[in-house]
Amino acid sequence: MKLLPVQAAAAVVGAVSAIVLTATVVLGAALLPEWANFALIVATVGLIVLMVARFRRTRLRTDGLKGLFRTLRAAMPAFAIVLAALAFYGGWLIALVTMVSGSTAGNLKYENGQYTTTHRKTVTVLTKEQYEDAQAANQRLVSAICLAMSGGVFALSGVAERIRESG
Repeated sequence: MKLLPVQAAAAVVGAVSAIVLTATVVLGAALLPEWANFALIVATVGLIVLMVARFRRTRLRTDGLKGLFRTLRAAMPAFAIVLAALAFYGGWLIALVTMVSGSTAGNLKYENGQYTTTHRKTVTVLTKEQYEDAQAANQRLVSAICLAMSGGVFALSGVAERIRESG
């Protein structure tokens, strides 16, 4: 399997997201500084833009769902399909669980010796542990969504390239 440049970029973003996600779960603390979340988001949006630019003239038409899976199997080996599916569905599941659990916080700040969060104009004072847990949950949410999107870009770009080659 020869990786497309879009797929290689998606694999790198997915690997970084998976490392950050695993670290926040295992360590219970944010692995990277807050600006790294924004860098991960920008990289993921860049992936999507790159994929759309590359395949903007490709008609993504298949014969229903069976045709889509047939094209996916023809475009990538089984292990790549499994990894892309795990990244896509696992990322969305982890993001959903993180959001539903209520562990994420609004705008986190440390000022005047206090840890605070602002959510809908309500300021709440947090302990240091609560602040760090909320930071880890926010980073887990961002990295899970970026993992899901990179898995989707990886699979969809493989399908689009196969359709473009055959049509």
